[in-house]
Amino acid sequence: MFKRIAAIQVLASGAFLASFTYIAIYAREAGLTNFHITLMATLYSTATFFSAYAFGRLADRYGKRKVLIVGLFSLVFFTATQALSHDLFSFLSYRFFAGIGFGMFPAALAAYAFEAKAKMGRFSSFGALGWGVALLLSGLVAQQFGVWSVFIFGAVLVALSLIVALRLDPIPEVSIKTPLFPFKMIGKNYRVLLPFIIRHTTAAAIWVLWPIFLYEKIGLSFWEIGIVQATNALTQFASMYLIGDKLKPNVSIAIGLLTSGLAFFSFTIIQKFPLFLLTQILLGFSWANLYVGSLRIMLDRNKERATAAGLLNSSISLSSLMGPLLSLVIIQLLPDSSFEGPMYLAFAASIGAFIFFLINMRRMRDRSEGPT
Repeated sequence: MFKRIAAIQVLASGAFLASFTYIAIYAREAGLTNFHITLMATLYSTATFFSAYAFGRLADRYGKRKVLIVGLFSLVFFTATQALSHDLFSFLSYRFFAGIGFGMFPAALAAYAFEAKAKMGRFSSFGALGWGVALLLSGLVAQQFGVWSVFIFGAVLVALSLIVALRLDPIPEVSIKTPLFPFKMIGKNYRVLLPFIIRHTTAAAIWVLWPIFLYEKIGLSFWEIGIVQATNALTQFASMYLIGDKLKPNVSIAIGLLTSGLAFFSFTIIQKFPLFLLTQILLGFSWANLYVGSLRIMLDRNKERATAAGLLNSSISLSSLMGPLLSLVIIQLLPDSSFEGPMYLAFAASIGAFIFFLINMRRMRDRSEGPT
Protein backbone atom coordinates (compact mmCIF):
# COMPACT_ATOMS: atom_id res chain seq x y z
CA MET A 1 0.00 0.00 0.00
CA PHE A 2 2.67 2.51 1.01
CA LYS A 3 4.62 1.92 -2.21
CA ARG A 4 1.64 3.13 -4.23
CA ILE A 5 1.13 6.15 -1.96
CA ALA A 6 4.83 7.00 -2.27
CA ALA A 7 4.69 6.64 -6.07
CA ILE A 8 1.79 9.11 -6.27
CA GLN A 9 3.73 11.53 -4.07
CA VAL A 10 6.84 11.28 -6.23
CA LEU A 11 5.02 11.74 -9.55
CA ALA A 12 2.43 14.41 -8.67
CA SER A 13 4.82 16.45 -6.52
CA GLY A 14 7.44 16.30 -9.26
CA ALA A 15 4.95 17.75 -11.73
CA PHE A 16 4.14 20.56 -9.29
CA LEU A 17 7.68 21.84 -8.78
CA ALA A 18 8.72 21.39 -12.41
CA SER A 19 5.75 23.55 -13.40
CA PHE A 20 6.45 26.09 -10.64
CA THR A 21 10.14 26.42 -11.50
CA TYR A 22 9.85 27.02 -15.24
CA ILE A 23 6.60 28.99 -15.61
CA ALA A 24 8.33 32.29 -14.78
CA ILE A 25 11.10 31.67 -17.31
CA TYR A 26 8.51 30.65 -19.92
CA ALA A 27 6.58 33.86 -19.22
CA ARG A 28 9.76 35.93 -19.50
CA GLU A 29 10.48 34.37 -22.91
CA ALA A 30 6.97 35.46 -23.98
CA GLY A 31 7.75 39.06 -23.00
CA LEU A 32 6.01 39.32 -19.60
CA THR A 33 7.47 41.77 -17.07
CA ASN A 34 8.28 41.13 -13.39
CA PHE A 35 4.96 42.78 -12.54
CA HIS A 36 3.06 40.44 -14.87
CA ILE A 37 4.85 37.37 -13.50
CA THR A 38 4.05 38.44 -9.95
CA LEU A 39 0.40 39.00 -10.88
CA MET A 40 0.29 35.52 -12.41
CA ALA A 41 1.71 34.03 -9.21
CA THR A 42 -0.93 35.87 -7.18
CA LEU A 43 -3.79 34.45 -9.25
CA TYR A 44 -2.28 30.96 -9.08
CA SER A 45 -2.00 31.13 -5.29
CA THR A 46 -5.55 32.46 -4.96
CA ALA A 47 -6.84 29.47 -6.88
CA THR A 48 -4.76 27.03 -4.84
CA PHE A 49 -5.81 28.65 -1.56
CA PHE A 50 -9.50 28.03 -2.13
CA SER A 51 -9.01 24.71 -3.89
CA ALA A 52 -6.85 23.15 -1.16
CA TYR A 53 -9.31 23.79 1.65
CA ALA A 54 -12.45 23.09 -0.41
CA PHE A 55 -11.25 19.72 -1.65
CA GLY A 56 -9.92 18.84 1.81
CA ARG A 57 -13.45 19.29 3.15
CA LEU A 58 -14.87 17.23 0.28
CA ALA A 59 -12.39 14.44 1.01
CA ASP A 60 -13.53 14.26 4.64
CA ARG A 61 -17.15 14.10 3.54
CA TYR A 62 -17.07 11.94 0.40
CA GLY A 63 -13.86 9.92 0.73
CA LYS A 64 -10.15 10.57 0.33
CA ARG A 65 -9.60 8.11 -2.52
CA LYS A 66 -12.47 9.50 -4.60
CA VAL A 67 -11.33 13.11 -4.28
CA LEU A 68 -7.72 12.11 -4.95
CA ILE A 69 -8.65 10.41 -8.24
CA VAL A 70 -10.85 13.30 -9.38
CA GLY A 71 -8.11 15.78 -8.50
CA LEU A 72 -5.38 13.95 -10.40
CA PHE A 73 -7.63 13.40 -13.43
CA SER A 74 -8.34 17.13 -13.63
CA LEU A 75 -4.72 18.05 -13.03
CA VAL A 76 -3.50 16.14 -16.10
CA PHE A 77 -5.30 18.66 -18.33
CA PHE A 78 -4.59 21.73 -16.21
CA THR A 79 -0.84 21.00 -16.24
CA ALA A 80 -0.66 20.37 -19.99
CA THR A 81 -2.59 23.49 -21.02
CA GLN A 82 0.13 25.73 -19.54
CA ALA A 83 2.23 24.82 -22.58
CA LEU A 84 -0.31 26.72 -24.72
CA SER A 85 0.36 30.05 -22.97
CA HIS A 86 1.61 32.78 -25.31
CA ASP A 87 0.39 36.16 -24.03
CA LEU A 88 -0.56 37.80 -20.73
CA PHE A 89 -4.20 36.66 -20.77
CA SER A 90 -3.39 33.04 -21.59
CA PHE A 91 -0.63 32.87 -18.97
CA LEU A 92 -2.98 34.25 -16.31
CA SER A 93 -5.85 31.95 -17.32
CA TYR A 94 -3.99 28.68 -17.68
CA ARG A 95 -1.94 29.27 -14.54
CA PHE A 96 -5.12 30.02 -12.58
CA PHE A 97 -6.60 26.66 -13.59
CA ALA A 98 -3.31 24.96 -12.75
CA GLY A 99 -3.64 26.47 -9.27
CA ILE A 100 -7.06 24.85 -8.88
CA GLY A 101 -5.64 21.51 -10.02
CA PHE A 102 -2.58 21.54 -7.80
CA GLY A 103 -4.79 22.34 -4.80
CA MET A 104 -7.20 19.45 -5.38
CA PHE A 105 -5.20 16.37 -4.42
CA PRO A 106 -2.58 16.98 -1.64
CA ALA A 107 -4.93 17.04 1.38
CA ALA A 108 -6.78 13.92 0.24
CA LEU A 109 -3.49 12.09 -0.34
CA ALA A 110 -2.03 13.12 3.04
CA ALA A 111 -5.19 12.13 4.91
CA TYR A 112 -5.39 8.81 3.03
CA ALA A 113 -1.75 8.10 3.95
CA PHE A 114 -2.40 8.95 7.60
CA GLU A 115 -5.46 6.68 7.73
CA ALA A 116 -3.35 3.94 6.12
CA LYS A 117 -0.93 4.27 9.07
CA ALA A 118 1.92 5.78 7.07
CA LYS A 119 4.53 7.78 8.94
CA MET A 120 4.16 11.41 7.95
CA GLY A 121 7.86 12.20 7.76
CA ARG A 122 8.45 9.28 5.45
CA PHE A 123 5.33 10.12 3.43
CA SER A 124 6.40 13.77 2.99
CA SER A 125 9.92 12.76 2.03
CA PHE A 126 8.75 11.13 -1.18
CA GLY A 127 7.16 14.39 -2.28
CA ALA A 128 10.57 16.02 -1.97
CA LEU A 129 12.14 13.08 -3.81
CA GLY A 130 9.70 13.70 -6.65
CA TRP A 131 10.72 17.36 -6.71
CA GLY A 132 14.39 16.47 -6.99
CA VAL A 133 14.08 13.81 -9.68
CA ALA A 134 11.57 15.81 -11.74
CA LEU A 135 13.70 18.95 -11.60
CA LEU A 136 16.80 17.14 -12.81
CA LEU A 137 14.81 15.62 -15.69
CA SER A 138 12.84 18.80 -16.49
CA GLY A 139 16.07 20.77 -16.73
CA LEU A 140 17.22 18.37 -19.43
CA VAL A 141 13.80 18.48 -21.13
CA ALA A 142 13.80 22.30 -21.18
CA GLN A 143 17.37 22.40 -22.46
CA GLN A 144 16.60 19.93 -25.25
CA PHE A 145 13.08 20.84 -26.39
CA GLY A 146 12.32 24.29 -24.95
CA VAL A 147 10.66 25.47 -21.76
CA TRP A 148 7.11 24.75 -23.03
CA SER A 149 7.88 21.02 -23.06
CA VAL A 150 8.29 20.96 -19.28
CA PHE A 151 4.52 21.29 -18.87
CA ILE A 152 3.86 18.33 -21.17
CA PHE A 153 6.41 16.39 -19.15
CA GLY A 154 4.57 17.40 -15.97
CA ALA A 155 1.24 16.26 -17.39
CA VAL A 156 2.76 12.85 -18.15
CA LEU A 157 3.93 12.56 -14.54
CA VAL A 158 0.43 13.39 -13.25
CA ALA A 159 -1.11 10.87 -15.66
CA LEU A 160 1.18 8.17 -14.29
CA SER A 161 0.22 9.12 -10.72
CA LEU A 162 -3.46 8.81 -11.68
CA ILE A 163 -2.88 5.27 -12.97
CA VAL A 164 -1.32 4.36 -9.62
CA ALA A 165 -4.14 6.06 -7.68
CA LEU A 166 -6.73 3.96 -9.48
CA ARG A 167 -5.06 0.89 -7.95
CA LEU A 168 -5.25 2.16 -4.36
CA ASP A 169 -7.35 0.00 -2.07
CA PRO A 170 -10.44 1.57 -0.48
CA ILE A 171 -10.02 2.10 3.26
CA PRO A 172 -12.72 2.32 5.96
CA GLU A 173 -13.84 5.94 6.26
CA VAL A 174 -16.40 7.84 8.27
CA SER A 175 -18.06 10.80 6.57
CA ILE A 176 -17.25 13.95 8.55
CA LYS A 177 -19.09 17.21 7.99
CA THR A 178 -16.98 20.27 8.65
CA PRO A 179 -17.95 23.95 8.82
CA LEU A 180 -17.42 26.08 5.75
CA PHE A 181 -15.18 28.44 7.74
CA PRO A 182 -13.01 26.50 10.24
CA PHE A 183 -12.75 29.21 12.91
CA LYS A 184 -12.55 26.68 15.75
CA MET A 185 -9.79 24.70 14.04
CA ILE A 186 -7.83 27.88 13.30
CA GLY A 187 -8.14 29.03 16.92
CA LYS A 188 -6.98 25.67 18.18
CA ASN A 189 -3.93 25.56 15.92
CA TYR A 190 -2.92 29.21 15.52
CA ARG A 191 0.35 28.74 17.41
CA VAL A 192 1.44 26.45 14.59
CA LEU A 193 -0.26 28.20 11.68
CA LEU A 194 0.77 31.79 12.44
CA PRO A 195 4.58 31.33 12.48
CA PHE A 196 4.21 28.95 9.52
CA ILE A 197 2.37 31.62 7.52
CA ILE A 198 4.76 34.42 8.54
CA ARG A 199 7.78 32.42 7.41
CA HIS A 200 6.22 31.18 4.20
CA THR A 201 4.67 34.51 3.19
CA THR A 202 8.01 36.28 3.16
CA ALA A 203 9.62 33.23 1.51
CA ALA A 204 6.99 33.40 -1.24
CA ALA A 205 8.04 37.00 -1.92
CA ILE A 206 11.40 35.49 -2.90
CA TRP A 207 10.06 32.53 -4.89
CA VAL A 208 7.89 34.57 -7.26
CA LEU A 209 11.01 35.87 -9.05
CA TRP A 210 13.35 33.09 -7.93
CA PRO A 211 13.81 31.45 -11.36
CA ILE A 212 14.52 34.89 -12.86
CA PHE A 213 17.05 35.53 -10.09
CA LEU A 214 18.83 32.28 -10.89
CA TYR A 215 18.64 32.79 -14.65
CA GLU A 216 19.45 36.49 -14.98
CA LYS A 217 21.22 37.59 -11.77
CA ILE A 218 23.40 34.55 -11.13
CA GLY A 219 23.48 33.50 -14.80
CA LEU A 220 22.62 29.81 -14.49
CA SER A 221 21.65 27.60 -17.41
CA PHE A 222 18.39 25.61 -17.40
CA TRP A 223 20.37 22.53 -16.39
CA GLU A 224 22.11 24.38 -13.51
CA ILE A 225 18.74 25.75 -12.34
CA GLY A 226 17.51 22.17 -12.25
CA ILE A 227 20.53 21.17 -10.15
CA VAL A 228 19.96 24.05 -7.71
CA GLN A 229 16.29 23.19 -7.24
CA ALA A 230 17.00 19.47 -7.08
CA THR A 231 19.63 20.00 -4.36
CA ASN A 232 16.98 21.70 -2.23
CA ALA A 233 14.45 18.96 -2.92
CA LEU A 234 16.79 16.02 -2.36
CA THR A 235 17.99 17.55 0.91
CA GLN A 236 14.34 17.73 1.95
CA PHE A 237 13.91 14.08 1.04
CA ALA A 238 16.91 12.98 3.09
CA SER A 239 15.91 15.14 6.08
CA MET A 240 12.26 14.06 6.05
CA TYR A 241 13.07 10.39 5.55
CA LEU A 242 15.86 10.15 8.12
CA ILE A 243 14.71 12.46 10.94
CA GLY A 244 11.16 13.59 10.07
CA ASP A 245 9.48 11.10 12.41
CA LYS A 246 12.19 11.07 15.08
CA LEU A 247 12.16 14.63 16.41
CA LYS A 248 9.28 15.95 18.47
CA PRO A 249 7.05 18.07 16.21
CA ASN A 250 7.59 21.21 18.31
CA VAL A 251 11.36 20.82 18.12
CA SER A 252 11.16 20.19 14.38
CA ILE A 253 9.16 23.40 13.83
CA ALA A 254 11.55 25.49 15.93
CA ILE A 255 14.57 24.17 14.03
CA GLY A 256 12.79 24.81 10.73
CA LEU A 257 12.01 28.44 11.53
CA LEU A 258 15.51 29.26 12.77
CA THR A 259 17.36 27.63 9.89
CA SER A 260 14.93 29.19 7.39
CA GLY A 261 16.12 32.62 8.47
CA LEU A 262 19.74 31.58 8.06
CA ALA A 263 19.04 30.12 4.62
CA PHE A 264 17.33 33.28 3.34
CA PHE A 265 20.21 35.44 4.54
CA SER A 266 22.73 33.13 2.86
CA PHE A 267 21.18 33.90 -0.56
CA THR A 268 22.46 37.48 -0.29
CA ILE A 269 26.09 36.56 0.41
CA ILE A 270 26.63 33.43 -1.71
CA GLN A 271 25.80 34.01 -5.36
CA LYS A 272 28.32 31.85 -7.19
CA PHE A 273 27.68 28.40 -8.65
CA PRO A 274 28.44 25.74 -7.36
CA LEU A 275 28.87 27.29 -3.88
CA PHE A 276 25.25 28.39 -4.12
CA LEU A 277 24.26 24.74 -3.68
CA LEU A 278 25.21 25.08 0.01
CA THR A 279 22.37 27.54 0.50
CA GLN A 280 19.97 24.98 -0.97
CA ILE A 281 21.10 22.28 1.44
CA LEU A 282 20.34 24.62 4.34
CA LEU A 283 17.01 25.62 2.78
CA GLY A 284 15.96 22.02 2.18
CA PHE A 285 16.80 21.05 5.76
CA SER A 286 14.83 24.01 7.14
CA TRP A 287 11.64 23.38 5.13
CA ALA A 288 11.73 19.63 5.81
CA ASN A 289 11.68 20.25 9.56
CA LEU A 290 9.08 23.01 9.44
CA TYR A 291 6.63 21.22 7.13
CA VAL A 292 6.80 17.75 8.69
CA GLY A 293 6.53 19.12 12.22
CA SER A 294 3.51 21.24 11.28
CA LEU A 295 1.81 18.44 9.35
CA ARG A 296 2.26 15.95 12.20
CA ILE A 297 0.72 18.32 14.72
CA MET A 298 -2.22 19.18 12.45
CA LEU A 299 -3.02 15.51 11.78
CA ASP A 300 -2.50 14.43 15.39
CA ARG A 301 -4.63 17.14 16.95
CA ASN A 302 -7.63 17.15 14.62
CA LYS A 303 -9.99 14.27 13.79
CA GLU A 304 -11.02 16.02 10.53
CA ARG A 305 -7.68 15.04 9.08
CA ALA A 306 -8.20 15.87 5.41
CA THR A 307 -9.63 19.25 6.42
CA ALA A 308 -6.67 19.84 8.75
CA ALA A 309 -4.19 18.91 6.01
CA GLY A 310 -6.18 21.09 3.61
CA LEU A 311 -6.00 23.98 6.07
CA LEU A 312 -2.23 23.62 6.27
CA ASN A 313 -2.00 23.49 2.47
CA SER A 314 -4.31 26.51 2.27
CA SER A 315 -1.93 28.28 4.65
CA ILE A 316 0.84 27.59 2.15
CA SER A 317 -1.36 28.95 -0.63
CA LEU A 318 -2.39 31.98 1.43
CA SER A 319 1.27 32.69 2.06
CA SER A 320 1.99 32.21 -1.64
CA LEU A 321 -0.78 34.73 -2.33
CA MET A 322 0.46 37.36 0.12
CA GLY A 323 4.11 36.83 -0.83
CA PRO A 324 3.73 38.10 -4.40
CA LEU A 325 1.81 41.11 -3.07
CA LEU A 326 4.79 41.89 -0.85
CA SER A 327 7.02 41.44 -3.86
CA LEU A 328 4.85 43.87 -5.86
CA VAL A 329 5.27 46.49 -3.14
CA ILE A 330 9.03 46.01 -3.12
CA ILE A 331 9.18 46.20 -6.93
CA GLN A 332 7.24 49.50 -6.89
CA LEU A 333 9.04 51.10 -3.94
CA LEU A 334 12.53 49.63 -4.37
CA PRO A 335 12.89 48.55 -8.01
CA ASP A 336 16.64 47.99 -7.57
CA SER A 337 15.98 45.54 -4.70
CA SER A 338 13.55 43.21 -6.45
CA PHE A 339 15.74 40.21 -5.61
CA GLU A 340 17.66 40.93 -2.37
CA GLY A 341 14.94 43.01 -0.66
CA PRO A 342 12.58 40.04 -0.10
CA MET A 343 15.52 37.94 1.09
CA TYR A 344 16.34 40.34 3.93
CA LEU A 345 12.64 40.58 4.81
CA ALA A 346 12.28 36.78 4.92
CA PHE A 347 15.34 36.50 7.16
CA ALA A 348 13.92 38.97 9.71
CA ALA A 349 10.41 37.47 9.56
CA SER A 350 11.64 33.90 10.09
CA ILE A 351 13.66 34.89 13.13
CA GLY A 352 10.62 36.75 14.50
CA ALA A 353 8.40 33.70 13.87
CA PHE A 354 10.98 31.52 15.63
CA ILE A 355 10.89 33.76 18.72
CA PHE A 356 7.06 33.75 18.72
CA PHE A 357 6.94 29.96 18.46
CA LEU A 358 9.59 29.54 21.15
CA ILE A 359 7.56 31.66 23.58
CA ASN A 360 4.46 29.55 22.90
CA MET A 361 6.24 26.21 22.69
CA ARG A 362 5.48 25.22 26.29
CA ARG A 363 1.76 25.61 25.66
CA MET A 364 1.79 23.21 22.74
CA ARG A 365 0.60 19.70 23.51
CA ASP A 366 1.22 17.24 20.72
CA ARG A 367 0.15 13.65 21.00
CA SER A 368 -0.83 13.88 24.64
CA GLU A 369 -3.91 15.90 23.72
CA GLY A 370 -5.02 13.78 20.77
CA PRO A 371 -7.66 14.64 18.24
CA THR A 372 -10.84 16.39 19.33
